[in-house]
Amino acid sequence: MLIPTILSTLEKLATLHEYLYEVTVRKADIVKNNRLEDLQELTKEEKKYTQAIAQLEKQRAQLSGSRTISELAEEATEEEKVALHHLKERLTETIQSIQQQNELNQLLLQQSLQFVTVTMNALNPEPNAINYEKSANVKKNTNAPTRSMFDSKA
Repeated sequence: MLIPTILSTLEKLATLHEYLYEVTVRKADIVKNNRLEDLQELTKEEKKYTQAIAQLEKQRAQLSGSRTISELAEEATEEEKVALHHLKERLTETIQSIQQQNELNQLLLQQSLQFVTVTMNALNPEPNAINYEKSANVKKNTNAPTRSMFDSKA
């Protein structure tokens, strides 16, 4: 059957996911150190890994007939079952680690953006609001009669 080929594909998928995890960890350090050029390069590298993962996943789905690892294990030999379950656990743990690291990276990026916004606002404050009232320095003429908008002597 195709299980050895599927095992090979899953092994490659697990390895690529582990490399992607390493990239996400490096991204956190780059964001912390505010190195924009390095972040751009790392994003390109991350894109290459995600494209390779998508391509391998498509290949795995074609080979397995879109069946899950658990469904494939039902038809496999004992040795293949052990290998399939091991790869399933490895992939699950790595993907969860990537998700956690991506959430951390997202928080770091949001904090960096907030810091930049606060800094920009401090350096370039908004101009004072234009006030259409008389200023406090102008003396009011207290002798002048006040007129109302309505003529009450009708």
